[in-house]
Amino acid sequence: MTLDFTRRNFLRFTATSAALIAASRAATAKHLLNGGKLRHAQVGVGGMGASDLGQIASHPDLEVIALCDVDAGRLAEAAKKHPGAKTFADWREMFKEMATEIDSVCVSTPDHMHAPITMTAMALGKHVYCQKPLTHTVKEARLIGAAAAKSRVMTQMGIQNHSGGNYLSTIETFKSGITGPVSDVHVWSDRPAGWWPQGEERPEGSDPIPENLSWDLWLGVAPNRPYKAKVYHAFAWRGRKDFGTGAQGDMACHLMDPVPWFLGLKDPLTVKSVGPKPTSDCFPLWSRVSYRFPGTPKTNPDGVNVTWHDGGKNPAELVKEYKIENLYTNGSLFIGPKGAFLVSPYEPCRFFKKGVGEVEFERVEVKARNHWHEWVDACFGRGNCSAPFAYAAQLTEVALLGNIALEFPNEELAWNPQEMRFDGNAAASKMLHKEYRTGWEVPRLK
Repeated sequence: MTLDFTRRNFLRFTATSAALIAASRAATAKHLLNGGKLRHAQVGVGGMGASDLGQIASHPDLEVIALCDVDAGRLAEAAKKHPGAKTFADWREMFKEMATEIDSVCVSTPDHMHAPITMTAMALGKHVYCQKPLTHTVKEARLIGAAAAKSRVMTQMGIQNHSGGNYLSTIETFKSGITGPVSDVHVWSDRPAGWWPQGEERPEGSDPIPENLSWDLWLGVAPNRPYKAKVYHAFAWRGRKDFGTGAQGDMACHLMDPVPWFLGLKDPLTVKSVGPKPTSDCFPLWSRVSYRFPGTPKTNPDGVNVTWHDGGKNPAELVKEYKIENLYTNGSLFIGPKGAFLVSPYEPCRFFKKGVGEVEFERVEVKARNHWHEWVDACFGRGNCSAPFAYAAQLTEVALLGNIALEFPNEELAWNPQEMRFDGNAAASKMLHKEYRTGWEVPRLK
């Protein structure tokens, strides 16, 4: 079954007909029940996409049958490694042609295209692995999370550190009550400095579009703008508000992951930023965002404060107070009455007492799991995903609320999760979602 496809009827395509959905889902279910390999499509094959593809393709029960990228050079390189796969520049064309052949999809594109591709894939009954952050806006996160909850597909967000040995060992150690009830958590990153530009205005002028790049497809749902060399593609887009989510959107899904995971936190009560305001086009060079969450059994009964730092900032006063030496450049610090627990996805956890410094403790060792293979196995009904969209959407939402707070420095925003608004601040509430470019609207993401 196919669907007539032009730019004009993209709206109808992304709505997807009941017949196409039924045929697509039935084909996947029948194929897997009959013992077939998971037929996989990769959207975005460069950068992290290349890493995702390599890991997923290494599973013995999966075959790569489709590759999609707006960069013809990157697509050609990926095709050399998977010669049997069909190649596409446009993910919509891929779904149009192969909806009943594809069983699973990995979305490793710039942030602004995560939700449109993911929502369309889920509507077609495809299992989805999506890179972090799960979405570009808070409302997209809500809608993707809700759609995943109603779907039978297996979902996983690309926070591979969630399955890493450091985090798995750290949470088991934390369960011993090493800190006591947590009152404060500080999370920090060295990004963006040295990784991608931020704090800039939108560049003027335009450059010739490289022959290998489909610029209109790269823009996708984002507003139209001229191509500028080395400003957007590849990777430099992360600091641009139309395409990326800045340092917090990029790294909080890794570094703040233990906060809701270890403490059982859900929605914050308030969020407040200090530091420079974003430019009209970019996130700032550094930021500090404070959240207040209700208490849980793992925290002070009256709640917990969580503070995000980026651009090389960190909780310097606490570092002095607990005499922390060799502080990790990316990590988090859980503060309780018994001491400070230093956590990182890249380094072993450490424990410090106020005024004393580092002390010995019993660390529980847990072996790492393969985050990508875990998802593939779940697609066959062999186990569950550790970072499904139900969890990933909540984690992403918290990070993106922080990005909205950047636009209102020194103003405490009261978050109303039930009504999905900031009480008393209509301007902030308006930033929870965005308008898609004409011709690229996705009905399920309104």
